[in-house]
Amino acid sequence: MQESERDPGKPLAKSLTKAIGTKGTVIAYNASFERWMLRKLARRFPEHSVVLESIADRLWDQLVIFRNYYTDYRFGGSNSLKDVLPVIVPSMSYENLGVRDGGEAQVVWNKMIRLTYGDDKSKLVKDLKEYCGQDTWAKVEIHNKLVESKES
Repeated sequence: MQESERDPGKPLAKSLTKAIGTKGTVIAYNASFERWMLRKLARRFPEHSVVLESIADRLWDQLVIFRNYYTDYRFGGSNSLKDVLPVIVPSMSYENLGVRDGGEAQVVWNKMIRLTYGDDKSKLVKDLKEYCGQDTWAKVEIHNKLVESKES
């Protein structure tokens, strides 16, 4: 995605369709939100809608495991990825990131797309990339821990 003053939606749609494609399961955490966002993006950029809709249709929700089958008092009554992650994977946390949760990510995203080039924009882009990378890696590590616990 280019870091310019224009709307990053189109480069995001193009990048998602290229990186994910039309085959295979896509793991999400809170798939209903991700599905809604993908479909919103598909409506905005119809040239990418077939692949974006395909991605939305192939989402598998990791959250279902924690809603229905796996609970721990240390989740504090929440199934949020931010509450589940440090219990399942103690070495991972969002505490030291510039963006710590989805609500903050939305605020930072809105601020970032309104800025032109500069140090402030570069920091926001960096913080969002770290947050999104953490979200992705969290799902991988949770999956690994669940597989390990099943095997033991």
